[in-house]
Amino acid sequence: MSKKSRGKLVQRYPGWTLVEVLTSMTVVFILTATAGHVGGRQIERAKVLATQQYMEVVQIALETYAMDCGDYPTTSQGLDALWSAPVLHPVPPRWDGPYLDEPVSDSAWGSTLQYKTPGPNGRPYLLSPSREFRK
Repeated sequence: MSKKSRGKLVQRYPGWTLVEVLTSMTVVFILTATAGHVGGRQIERAKVLATQQYMEVVQIALETYAMDCGDYPTTSQGLDALWSAPVLHPVPPRWDGPYLDEPVSDSAWGSTLQYKTPGPNGRPYLLSPSREFRK
């Protein structure tokens, strides 16, 4: 296809102009940025919910341990007492575990759960270093 312009023969190629390409790229970048921001918030929310649910499972295991042994594990015994029988004083004679299906794992952020006892109201205190949840 050719077109005459000011006496010269100009060849026209089908394709996109620079303005069309830049406009398309701008739209794609805006959509990508929006989806990335929303997706990032959802991932963070999922991590919070996963950690909350895991801490509830650990709390149930602590309650079961306390019913069997008469008290919660000491801070020095830690959450490992839910998986294997404690060897540190006081060693509970009626330990009937394991109280969890697997050893205590890290939170959704990859940090270990912190355990302190006694906490508020004499109950254990669980803490995720990335987020704080009181049980």
